[in-house]
Amino acid sequence: MAMNRWARRARAGSLSLVVTAIVLAVLVAANVVASRSTQALDLTRGGINTLAPQSVLAAQRLTSDVQVIGIFRAGAGNGQTEAEALVSLYAAQSPHVKYRREDVDSAGADVKRYAIKEPNTVVLDYKGKTELLTQGLQGEVDFTSALIRLESDRVPVVCWAIGDGERGLKDLNDGGGYSSVADILAKNNFATRDLLMSQVTAIPSDCDELAIVDPTTALAASSVKAVDDYLAGGGKLLVAAEPWAKDTKSTDSLNAVLKPYGPAFSGALVIEIDPSRRSASDPTVLAVSSYGHSPVTNDVQGHVSFFPLTTVITGAPSAGVTSTAIATTSSTSYAIAQPRSVQDLGRKAGDTAGPFTIMAALEQPAGAKRTRVVVVGTAGFAENRTLPPNNSDFNLELTLASFQWLAEQDSLISIPPKPSRALPLPLTQQDQSTLIFITGVLMPGLMVFGGIMVWWRRRVFS
Repeated sequence: MAMNRWARRARAGSLSLVVTAIVLAVLVAANVVASRSTQALDLTRGGINTLAPQSVLAAQRLTSDVQVIGIFRAGAGNGQTEAEALVSLYAAQSPHVKYRREDVDSAGADVKRYAIKEPNTVVLDYKGKTELLTQGLQGEVDFTSALIRLESDRVPVVCWAIGDGERGLKDLNDGGGYSSVADILAKNNFATRDLLMSQVTAIPSDCDELAIVDPTTALAASSVKAVDDYLAGGGKLLVAAEPWAKDTKSTDSLNAVLKPYGPAFSGALVIEIDPSRRSASDPTVLAVSSYGHSPVTNDVQGHVSFFPLTTVITGAPSAGVTSTAIATTSSTSYAIAQPRSVQDLGRKAGDTAGPFTIMAALEQPAGAKRTRVVVVGTAGFAENRTLPPNNSDFNLELTLASFQWLAEQDSLISIPPKPSRALPLPLTQQDQSTLIFITGVLMPGLMVFGGIMVWWRRRVFS
């Protein structure tokens, strides 16, 4: 009996050793294979360690090699490790991304050729055009923006209406300013310039698109005619209004611009009852996550964007006009036509029942061109407080996509990188070898050793 018991223990111990050895071999092999693979799996919420779709598209659109040159000075905190980790992500998306590293103190030819003014600069050289990214401006947003500029053959010009109380691109105010829009447009290869509407009899021909955002006074009749003529010739317009305008003639003048195409701003304030379709604390801040089908919305479906203090877009499209409701409210929403106090926004008799359209895209053939109009029931959808860094929802994507669609850059519409996007942890070959040893050899080895000690102890003291 004793011999049989010892035999069974010996067989069990031997089997445990064999199984442990097999597991150890599998772990070591898996770690070695993983260390040699370029594939990665990002399990973070929002994919913060993965290139944004716009960055991937920018890399994949390259038709020739882009030479990326890191001109660094050795030393801690020079940004080299982070920059090279980022470049490797782009290189994984396109074989046209080529990288070489140079020491600023010995790379005299490159320093002179690219007019490098400070160390730790990354150069992108593509088809004879160059972009310089200095330290501090070497994140994904900056790199993708540089690629877009290098790839583009034209720079769309957004003419920004001013002079009638419109929102301004230079306004830094978090509440009503539009400086974040100016930054987004600049990073995506758009040029902007102010256009004093009261002094124009015709919209300049080099305006690829015109933006009229929440004028507080009425546009002059001559301005309305100038916009009408511009659109009739295939022009592009983004127009936004607010509810309960202090001067209702300002809304009337915008409706006069839109009249040939059908839609109009009602001027009423929309209130949303459905808690899943609004801000948790404010029924006047509408939340949209399901959008109409359009190039503007292809990449934002299922993602939330906010529309603060919104008015209704009414009216059917005119003959020949294609209209897409980009954003709508729920059937529980209602609209209040006349101003009330914040404490008196409950539903009353006479309030109009939803659902409502609060953002729309219009398109109409204009000879060989196409007229395109984006109509938004609030200027708040793109003011500074709803865009990064103040807000990380999808107002940024919706705003940029609107301008790209108006510029007929449908193929470029994709989710842009967030300013706070993280980078993968860069590991040297020695780091990888150490990691493999610890996870594939040392830790399993300690487990094996522990198992042997337990088995030996039981054998001795049994």
